Amino acid sequence: MSSITEQILDSLKGQGGFLPIHDKSDPEQIYAIFQCSKKAFKQAIGALYKEKKITIEPNGIRLV
Repeated sequence: MSSITEQILDSLKGQGGFLPIHDKSDPEQIYAIFQCSKKAFKQAIGALYKEKKITIEPNGIRLV
């Protein structure tokens, strides 16, 4: 698993299983939280979604 996916999972666990950020969020917001590009973030949440570890909701991402 890449470091970005690990960061996302750790953040989700630390925030009670939900983050108000998703694939349509501003690149600046994504960078401020995860220090990565929007493209890398989208690839990471796509991988987590395919592994059924998260769900993508209209207002954020949620740990399954």
